[in-house]
Amino acid sequence: MIEREIFHDGMLVVTQCSGILTAEELSSSSMWMVKSFGVNIKPGFCQLFNALEADSSNIIEEDIHRVAHINISFAKTRGEFTMAVVAIQPYPLQLANLHKELSAVSNINVKLFDDVNTAYKWLGFSSPL
Repeated sequence: MIEREIFHDGMLVVTQCSGILTAEELSSSSMWMVKSFGVNIKPGFCQLFNALEADSSNIIEEDIHRVAHINISFAKTRGEFTMAVVAIQPYPLQLANLHKELSAVSNINVKLFDDVNTAYKWLGFSSPL
């Protein structure tokens, strides 16, 4: 399951993942971000993507490429943003690294973390949760 909340007048999106993640959820989450940009999410926003409680064993490289394609397609209208991905298990870290590499073309500054508080600090926010 993927749940999102918007804080700080649209400058911070917190995405919490739990349970078994599906490719459709990842793509839908990316499209939600696209549809929310300029409405609820402001230019130059930050996102914390917390995958500590998620099982991503069903996600494959092709699914991450699909998300990257969505990001590339809307990069010009959305502009640059910063994303902290929090994951600790080897497979989610591998997927997060792939996402990081593919995101550079889309003007998404991605960094990986194993601790939520450190991720918030890097983004310049304290946890609103």
